[in-house]
Amino acid sequence: MKKSRKMISAEAELDLKPMMNLFSILIPYLLMCASFASVKLIEINLPESRIVTTQQQQKDKDDDGLLLTIFITDEGITLGARGAMLPTTFTKEVHKYVYNWPKGTDKKESYYYFVTKQNKSQLPMCPKDPSRRLTLFEREEIILYAVRKENEADSGAVAMAAYDANGGAVTNAAGRIIDALPQPGDTIYPLSLEDRRLHIVKADEKFKLQELTVYDELASRLIRIKAQYPMVPDRDEIKLVAEDDVVYDKLVHIMDVCRIFGFPKIALAKLAG
Repeated sequence: MKKSRKMISAEAELDLKPMMNLFSILIPYLLMCASFASVKLIEINLPESRIVTTQQQQKDKDDDGLLLTIFITDEGITLGARGAMLPTTFTKEVHKYVYNWPKGTDKKESYYYFVTKQNKSQLPMCPKDPSRRLTLFEREEIILYAVRKENEADSGAVAMAAYDANGGAVTNAAGRIIDALPQPGDTIYPLSLEDRRLHIVKADEKFKLQELTVYDELASRLIRIKAQYPMVPDRDEIKLVAEDDVVYDKLVHIMDVCRIFGFPKIALAKLAG
């Protein structure tokens, strides 16, 4: 007869003494290695923020700037700024053409074509060869003469100005173009932004009166504006507002004058209406 074995179950007890011994050693060691930083508060008054947004900068510039603008039409150009408009400089527009004549040769002929509202949309006939029109490639220069008018009904007359032997207009100390021949002993200045040196006219110097161009008149006005407002925020900026049908070459020439005479930052806009 087999004997049955009785299973004896006993609950196992967890011995935590080794773990407690470990922590009792580890905790003092960590406390010894730890470093404590003291935190203190210092009361300070920060300055006001000087960060200015681009929109705020533009607003300040618009509020304090000159906002110089040139309005360009076929009748003339008008220079305006904040709250003021200078008198319009009326223009007489002449296109200079240079073409080969006789045909097949290198000889050149010049032709000056007076432009009006009626004929501005078409190219002129070749004066030596009526069977053809001159081309845009033969147009060498667009000349704008300044016209003085008493009123809008007045047809006006081309203004005259004094030019030196090199073809440069001369001005007085204020930058205004001289409209009479300088006499020996007179003091004059070249029409220049950088080289404004006083010059005393000598007895043997030659000057001539010739038609004043709008480009020289504009340069004279820009010199005076630059001298009168040297510190405005937009002192290097100018805006050109032109009609749709203004000849592009004319616009480029006016832009060149603005760059040369102290306004290199040029914006373009369309004249409404």
